[in-house]
Amino acid sequence: MGMVGLAILIIFIIMVIFAPILSPYHPIDDRFLAEGIALPAWYRIFPQYSGYPETMSFQVLPTVTEENWDVRLSGSFNLDSVDPLTLGLYSRNVSDVYGIAELVHYFDYQYDSPLSFQIHTEFQFDEMTNTEYQVELFMLNTDHESFLVWSSEKSTRALSPRELNLDSKGLPFEYKSKMGIEWYQNVAERIFTKKGTYAIIMRVQAEKDEPSSISSLRMSIGSLQFNVPGRVHGVLGTDHIGSDLFSQLLYGARISLLIGVSAALLAVSIGLFVGLLSGYQSGLTDEVTMRMVDVLLVLPGLPLLMILSGLFGRNIWNIVFLLGILSWPGFARVVRAQVLQLKTATFVEASRALGSSNWHIIFRHLLGNVLPLAFATIALYIPGAIITEAALSFLALGDPNTPSWGRMLYSANAFGAFQHLAWWWIIPPGIAITLISLSFVFIGTTLNEIINPKIRARK
Repeated sequence: MGMVGLAILIIFIIMVIFAPILSPYHPIDDRFLAEGIALPAWYRIFPQYSGYPETMSFQVLPTVTEENWDVRLSGSFNLDSVDPLTLGLYSRNVSDVYGIAELVHYFDYQYDSPLSFQIHTEFQFDEMTNTEYQVELFMLNTDHESFLVWSSEKSTRALSPRELNLDSKGLPFEYKSKMGIEWYQNVAERIFTKKGTYAIIMRVQAEKDEPSSISSLRMSIGSLQFNVPGRVHGVLGTDHIGSDLFSQLLYGARISLLIGVSAALLAVSIGLFVGLLSGYQSGLTDEVTMRMVDVLLVLPGLPLLMILSGLFGRNIWNIVFLLGILSWPGFARVVRAQVLQLKTATFVEASRALGSSNWHIIFRHLLGNVLPLAFATIALYIPGAIITEAALSFLALGDPNTPSWGRMLYSANAFGAFQHLAWWWIIPPGIAITLISLSFVFIGTTLNEIINPKIRARK
C-alpha cells in the first residue's frame, strides 16, 4: 500500500516539475484560446464532432503583395510608392479625387460553422483636405455573398490612428438585419455556411467636395488579424473564458501540494512543541495548554476557516497559516500522551540525575522518540489540508489569482459546466484530489504501521 501511494505521489511530482513543458499555456493569464467550454481536441475521433474546428488565426501584413492583398481600384485611385509598412492610396490627378479601393484577402476554411470570429486592425488618414471618406469591412462567403460587418461614419476630418476590434458576437442589430438574421442569431453561422474559400474585404471610399480644390488622400493600415476560436481545444478543452483546463490541472497540483505540505508541517510543528512542553512540564503549563486545545477542538473547523479567510483576505499563505493554526490540537494531545509515558522512563531519569536541564531532556531524549510519529502524522494531515483548501476554493473563499483544483470545481459549478454536461471540466480535478489524498493516506498508514510498536506487536 505504501508503494502504491509513493508511485501516485511521484506521478504528481512529475506533473509539478514538468507542467510548463506539458502545457504551453498559462492557467490564469492565457484566455480566449478557444470558445468557452470547448470540447477536448480528441473528441474529433467521434464522427459527429469530426468537423469541429480548432482555433484558426492568421495575420495579413500591411505590405501589398500578391500573397497578402488583392487590390481592386475603381474611379481614379492609383497605387503608388507602397512601402512595407504603409499602404498609400494616391490620386492620379489632384483635381479628380474620387472612387473606391478594395483590399481583398482570401483564405480557406475547411470546418463546420464556427460560433464566432474576431478581426483586429488599425488604420489612419493623414491628409484629407476637402475629401469625404468612409471605411467598410466585409466578409465574402463561398457563394460570393457579401456581408457588411463594420462601417465607419462618413467624415472629412483628419483621423488619428484608430484601433478596430470586432467580435461577431457583439455585432449591432443593424448589421444583422442587413444580413437577414434576427438579433439573437449567430453571425458566424450565417457567413460560414460551408467549407471553401472566404474573403475579408476592406473597402475605402473617397469623394472630393470641391473639384477645384487641391486634395490628396493617404491611408495607413496596420496588419489585420483574423481569429476563429476553436470548438475543440487541447487535452481537456477550455473553461467559460477559453482558458486551458489541462494547464489548470497541472499547475493545480503545485498549489495543492504546496498548501498540503506547508499546512501539515506548520500544524505538526506547533502540535509537537505544545505536546512536548505540556506533557513534560505538567502543572499549570499543562492545564492552560490542554484547555486551549479543548477550546480549539470543539470549534467547527470549516465555518471558522470561512470567517477567518474573509477577515484576513483570500491569499494562499493566509489559508496555509489558518489551516496550520487550526489543525494542531489533535496531534498535540497524542504527543502529550506519549511524553507522559516517556518522562518516567529510566533513560530520562538517568539524564535528569546527571543534571540535564528540562530543555535538554525535551529536545535530546523525548523529541527523538516522538519524531517518527510526527512523520506519519504529516503524511496523514496533508490530504486533510488539500481537501479543506479545495472546499474553501469551491465556496469562492480561496485565492482567486492562484490556479487550484478547488478553484476549477468552483468555476465549473458557477459557470455552467453541469448544465453543459462538461464532464472534462468536473471529473479530472475531483479524481486528482482523490488520488493525491489517497497517496498520502497510504504512505501515512504505512509509516504508522512501521513506526508504531503496538501495531507491529498486534501483527
